[in-house]
Amino acid sequence: MNKLQPTLTRKADRLRKFMGSRRARQLVLALFVAQCLVLVFSVRFGTPPDENNHIDFITFYANHSLSPWFSHQKPTSHLGDKTREVDYLYHYSMSLVYRVTPLSAHNKFYLIRLFSVGFGLLALLILIKICRRMNLPDSVTNTGLLALTNLPMVLFMCAAVNNDVLVWVGIFLGILLLMRLWEKPTTADLLWLLDVAVLGGLVKRDLLPMGVLFVVLAIVIFFKQPTSLLKGLRKIGNGVAIAAIVLIVGLGLFAERVGGNIIRYHAVIPSCEQVQGVKPCYNFWSSARARSLARQPKKPLMPLPTFVARWYWNSVTNIVDIQAQFWRHAVRPAPWLTPMLSAVFLSATGAGLVYDASRWRRDHSAHLRLYVAAIALYYMASQMLVNLGNYMHYRVFGIALNGRYVIPSVLILGLLDGYYIYKLLSGRKLLMPVAAIILVLAIILGSGLLMMLRNTQLYTG
Repeated sequence: MNKLQPTLTRKADRLRKFMGSRRARQLVLALFVAQCLVLVFSVRFGTPPDENNHIDFITFYANHSLSPWFSHQKPTSHLGDKTREVDYLYHYSMSLVYRVTPLSAHNKFYLIRLFSVGFGLLALLILIKICRRMNLPDSVTNTGLLALTNLPMVLFMCAAVNNDVLVWVGIFLGILLLMRLWEKPTTADLLWLLDVAVLGGLVKRDLLPMGVLFVVLAIVIFFKQPTSLLKGLRKIGNGVAIAAIVLIVGLGLFAERVGGNIIRYHAVIPSCEQVQGVKPCYNFWSSARARSLARQPKKPLMPLPTFVARWYWNSVTNIVDIQAQFWRHAVRPAPWLTPMLSAVFLSATGAGLVYDASRWRRDHSAHLRLYVAAIALYYMASQMLVNLGNYMHYRVFGIALNGRYVIPSVLILGLLDGYYIYKLLSGRKLLMPVAAIILVLAIILGSGLLMMLRNTQLYTG
């Protein structure tokens, strides 16, 4: 064993060096794109979570309104009311793609799925830039991405018609802009951050809490560096001009939709009944579900710690073992995989935050990692509070609880966890690559694309 150890150490060093290379990153991203493309052209339309709803909304826009605003719509069982929908920009943009594409209606949605692949790749490229600013080694980032991009829900959403992937782009772009502003404030970056904050919620309402946070942090940064930021307005370059124009347009769209909803309906997101009345919305799926839930006997509320534990477990399980509305599959991941990943995620995150907190005064990178982790945890907590509000109202656990909603936080914290594990095992050159290989193979072989394609229901219906 003593004679073999130097050879194994050299091979481990070679592997670590390769995983830190540009070629390794390209291979990881290429594998991600290739797997997404397999799903794009094999998964039956309507199988991914809420894909039918997105398709219906895009089709309605394409067939009824060239303008992003319309006031006349008869609610249907799928659409309900869309005249005052807050998150409409993705659907409107894709309806324009639908209009100009000279393909059959069916094939047009394959093209729109390809946009999701592109958005997913863009999100990962931004995330790589964030990792470099946090001083994470490229070998850790590339290995972490290899593991995380093979999680079924990550692949699933990047191959489906949906606006969730744009939430990843919005959060990662906002964090990257914040990091740039913390290091060197510029007027252009501040304006682009406000653009993300204003337009994000109109892409998907999940970004509204992040928009509030980005605006608050933008104000703090402005008052810390008012002179240099105002100085940038005196010499307006192309970047500042474009960002300012986008902000003006975004504020107008936000005021029309969110401001208009608050003034008319006293709610940011009014119900179908508030806008159209009870009778037209009676058969809308959300209204039917609300009536059904109201008839159920009220059970005692579970204690908050129990709710948090169940919420966390269900979210992680759904990322590893997707059980979508129209894909209750029979071939499941290895039963030990979800508990293992959940335990690694919790323990590495907890230990890592303590590690960086202890280095706060002497390591600037630790500041950035803690700031980014705090933002990721804030977003995860905002999603949990939405589910808690639904549970408190209906006394039914699991309404709108889906692992895809917390994927941005999982991607950020997962890469940070990889760094913290790397630091923990840095003195053990053989154990570190072995642990990485086991983790990656466990995800790829236990729950990734191989598991998904073994479920014929995924693509046959």
